[in-house]
Amino acid sequence: MKRILTLLAILVALSTTHLIAQDLSDIELLATLDQARFFDDSVTQISIRILSETPDETREAELVLSFFDAADGAYARIEFNTPEELAGQVFLSTPEATYFYGPDLDFPIKTSATTQVFGDAAVAQTSGIRFAGSYIINERRTATSEDGTEALEIDLVAVDFTVAFQAITVTIDPVELRPISAILYAVSGLPFYEVFYETYEVREDDVYVTIQRIVNLLLLGRVTTSEILTTGTDSLPAGFFDPDSLGTSDTP
Repeated sequence: MKRILTLLAILVALSTTHLIAQDLSDIELLATLDQARFFDDSVTQISIRILSETPDETREAELVLSFFDAADGAYARIEFNTPEELAGQVFLSTPEATYFYGPDLDFPIKTSATTQVFGDAAVAQTSGIRFAGSYIINERRTATSEDGTEALEIDLVAVDFTVAFQAITVTIDPVELRPISAILYAVSGLPFYEVFYETYEVREDDVYVTIQRIVNLLLLGRVTTSEILTTGTDSLPAGFFDPDSLGTSDTP
């Protein structure tokens, strides 16, 4: 009897949580999914290890990702520490454009948020793809996750052509309201990458992804895994995120 009651309690809890997920408005659901993946506003820097595996080689890099929120939008700066041949290379994402700078350049050049940073981790994937404000939900449906449990699946469409990936399909844990995986589509409509949000960490009231795995769906055998190593909360100057400051003594 106790086992039956326990099972019933679990089923009721799952059903209730699933209904909560379904009852959330599109804006509320996308905001919830972002909150589950990203740090709270106190975190300004994180160090990341990226492992790139292909059929031919395995490579590793460490980089620092810095954040800044301004009145005109969000800024992100990606800078390599290792390997030595990439040290000093910087990708800077601003509300207006994405820039790249290297020690051999006289000034930064404009690039795309889909430009690969290391392995198959693009600028957008490394700095973090935010759903709220960038996408609308085109469809919701019930699906089955890889482990056989019931999941919620949503199709996202970009609000405009400035968004890095124009379409995404997200599989969601309806109990925790956290993304399990996301398929990123190329402009042609072909599935390009599948991102697996493998490990979440809860620290006080904050929840965030610490390990994510990117599988290239077009070039088989290519897998890129990123892991957060450390976090920082020091205040960073706005000039650190100014494209014109790249190549100057701008390290805080």
